[in-house]
Amino acid sequence: MCKYLKESEKIIKKHERRKKFQYQPISLKDILKEMKQKIDLMIDLAYSAIKFSSKEIADETSKIEKRIHELTFLLNLQIIQTQTGGFKEAKALEPIVVMGYSIDKISDALADIARVVYINSDISDFTQLFWDDVPEPIVKITVNDNCEFIGMKHKELHFRSKYGVDLIAIKRKDEWLFGKENEIQSGDILIIKGEIEPIMELKKLTFDTEDFSFQIDDEKKDSEFDLTNPEVIDKIQEFKKDYILITDISETMIELALAALFFNSYEVAEDVIEMESLMDGLNINFEKDLLNLTQLLDNPKILTGIMRIVFSCELISDAAAHLAENILEGFKPHIILQKAIEETSEIVVRETISADSFFKDKTYSQLQNQRYKRGFHIIALKRKNKWIYSFKTDFVFEEGDLLIGLGPKETVDQWRSCVHPNKIKED
Repeated sequence: MCKYLKESEKIIKKHERRKKFQYQPISLKDILKEMKQKIDLMIDLAYSAIKFSSKEIADETSKIEKRIHELTFLLNLQIIQTQTGGFKEAKALEPIVVMGYSIDKISDALADIARVVYINSDISDFTQLFWDDVPEPIVKITVNDNCEFIGMKHKELHFRSKYGVDLIAIKRKDEWLFGKENEIQSGDILIIKGEIEPIMELKKLTFDTEDFSFQIDDEKKDSEFDLTNPEVIDKIQEFKKDYILITDISETMIELALAALFFNSYEVAEDVIEMESLMDGLNINFEKDLLNLTQLLDNPKILTGIMRIVFSCELISDAAAHLAENILEGFKPHIILQKAIEETSEIVVRETISADSFFKDKTYSQLQNQRYKRGFHIIALKRKNKWIYSFKTDFVFEEGDLLIGLGPKETVDQWRSCVHPNKIKED
């Protein structure tokens, strides 16, 4: 605990030097709750920035990073001011301190990913090559006349629970809108994250008949990536699987680490540490492949942004593993921390497919039906000792598969009842 209190004092002093803001009392629970919500939003914004090469989204990501720094300062200040109960009380606060410290580090890494658009303005040409292989791709959808969403506020639509997707941002002419109070208008471009099936359904509801495109601005610049060179394309195809796994697993690790704290789950914490070891190997392979690609490029510097993204994902996985280590070391999650996570809009659920499960023997494609999905996304599956993070349409789910799902809190019971019906009845 002492080392984190010292670190906390450093953060407070650094923050005081950097920026002064008006102090407003805020409870530990509300600080932790806001940190969790902000980091979830940052994940989507960071990857949206590099997907659409948008400096405006990158700037919004940086604003949230600054807010998380403020929240970290407030968290540490609250703990230092109120910690008077000796060693026992200090030990009980350890998971809260570690969570704040880790989320602060994760926010730094996510902001670095977003800022890649300032390093390689054409990074989107690279990331768009893999869009349909990502478990939950980020795409744009245009709202047309007669769409039922027109005139409704972002917060009223409940995109995840009703349509199985997340609305990240709205582009209206030259303006970017990020708030939940914004009303949707005809002509708006919605930045959406979700699986292909629900995205296609949403395109129908918005009367968007155009092919998938990632062009946001009218002006299209020439790319520095020579995508007409078959050797370059082949080399990129070789390491695209590792790139997708690295970005997807780092995001998954954040949710699982927080879930381990919430459920006080030793098993989930072990899962996170196992993933961190996998990430180390993936990063080494990716770095080797990227160095091989430099031999085919006239200007290898254009790979700087890609290297930065992968390096940042490594930092995220390290911070997530640091969170999980708290559980493995025997620390009990503080009740304040559990209440904070419980009050966030999305929740991670760990459930095993039972003999009477509706998921049993169904394909991934069949489970895209909303009566099974309930707005949940399967972020990972463990079969025996093997982790699976992405699924082809014909992938068949089996009895005994351990599912890690992420979805709306309001539909968690319905989703679990599809996966393991008898267990829900017993509960």
